[in-house]
Amino acid sequence: MKYKLFFLLVSLFSIVLESKSQSLEANCLHYPYNTQVGINLNTNLLSKMRIEPQSDYFRSHPSFGAGLGVYMYQRVYKWFGVQIGIEYSHVCVSYSGTANFPEFSKGISMKYYTDMFIFPILFNASYYFNEKHGLDISFGGAPLIISKLDAPYPVGRAYNAGRGAYNKDNDYCGFMLGNYPRFNFSLYGKIGYTFLFKNKNTLGVAIIGSYATESYAQGLYFVEKNDGTRIEEGNVSLRNTYIGLQFSYGFTMKKLLCSANNPLKTETE
Repeated sequence: MKYKLFFLLVSLFSIVLESKSQSLEANCLHYPYNTQVGINLNTNLLSKMRIEPQSDYFRSHPSFGAGLGVYMYQRVYKWFGVQIGIEYSHVCVSYSGTANFPEFSKGISMKYYTDMFIFPILFNASYYFNEKHGLDISFGGAPLIISKLDAPYPVGRAYNAGRGAYNKDNDYCGFMLGNYPRFNFSLYGKIGYTFLFKNKNTLGVAIIGSYATESYAQGLYFVEKNDGTRIEEGNVSLRNTYIGLQFSYGFTMKKLLCSANNPLKTETE
């Protein structure tokens, strides 16, 4: 009787350990690492320059920008973590004339270029469905520093970054931006797919979006005849608001090891 009871207890204990081990392995499968550092490349389709009121003579066009950055990810609890980074971004906004202004529609095409440093601070959820494929969702904020706006003048000074052109009748159109702040802030989010390698490094592609809480440059535009008569004028503004794609590669620094004794045990590769 004693041997039967002992055998029964040993069997039950083994079943509990096996179940616990499988549970831990399943958990480790869903969040396989603790810490990552990585690089990302952003290709953005920017929002257009805002022209108010709508102009009869000009149209603003979406244009492309690109950015390169580095980030660090730290797991906090299960598949939840925090990601911080720094990105350098080069963007441009363009506009052109319309057929309502003779010969401007063919001859005028102007752009503003902006360079900025962005500092995303994101709350992250990463869930892996199996040993290779996962889903990544992040949301947070992105403070930024405007380093250059289309002119070699120091940031923060009042100046006009202007563009203008004449037509054959000597009519003139002009755009001017000025007094833009050095610092700005955007809401930032992304959702995407992540591929997990055997060494726990990752390769990801995501749809990203940014919404600026305020414009980072403001100004005005006008159209006037050669005698100085102004026939149209309005306000223009630039915002760091866009949707785009992000490609990233993460180097896992600390893996999550499955262990019945210590499920959170880590090691540095």
